[in-house]
Amino acid sequence: MNSIALDQKWYKLGRYMVPVAVILLWQIIYQIIGAPAMASPWQSISDLGANTNNWLGDIGNTLVTLVISFLIASLLGTVLGFVIGLSSFWTKTLSPLLLGLYSIPKVTLYPIFLLIFGLTITGRMAFSVFHGIFPMMIICMEATRTVPEIYLKLAKSYKMSFMQKARQILIPAIMPQLVVGLRMCFSLCFLGLILAEMFASYEGLGHRLVHYMSLNEPASILALIIIIIFIAFFFTFIFLLWQEKNELKIGKSKMNVS
Repeated sequence: MNSIALDQKWYKLGRYMVPVAVILLWQIIYQIIGAPAMASPWQSISDLGANTNNWLGDIGNTLVTLVISFLIASLLGTVLGFVIGLSSFWTKTLSPLLLGLYSIPKVTLYPIFLLIFGLTITGRMAFSVFHGIFPMMIICMEATRTVPEIYLKLAKSYKMSFMQKARQILIPAIMPQLVVGLRMCFSLCFLGLILAEMFASYEGLGHRLVHYMSLNEPASILALIIIIIFIAFFFTFIFLLWQEKNELKIGKSKMNVS
């Protein structure tokens, strides 16, 4: 137990040391390259403090669009993954197609979204959902295939509806994989949204980023990148904590069984 506790302390220390190492590396790169190609950490943080109020509208726009896109992608991806995974026929039929679509560089398809939706928040949301839905579907589909057949026979004998089966059997059985899928879904939704805002938008963090790139203002660029990284790390960290909690719960249940 002492060695396990010691390992946990080292893991936590490592998590806190990584940002410190990144900041030190950032400062070293600034000392080598210098202005105007690079800004120091202090310059970027000062710019962040000076411009945060001006960027609140863009931050709020990006966060609202991201949350809605993530909810749509995760819900649709989970339901479709369950439905496909429960059928061996549809799994074998659609699995290669889904993997093929997932491998396509989705940024090349953005002009299609632009033609359909124009420069609207709906278009950015659709492109974000398109990024995140495929990993969610694939992970849920593959995880559902591993659910023991006895569980599904039990649900059938009790004449459960799909929602009852999903809530009481499928989701608990694949919870660790589901959390991983949600984490990947969020990351890719965020990526798709930032790309959409950078290419064709008049608002959002991606638009601001391109604006300052055109003005060659490295301090503002890096300040915006800090905000984007913070948003990504904040939600990803929540999913990681959720994942670790589920893994710990599963480990305790196995110990109790043994």
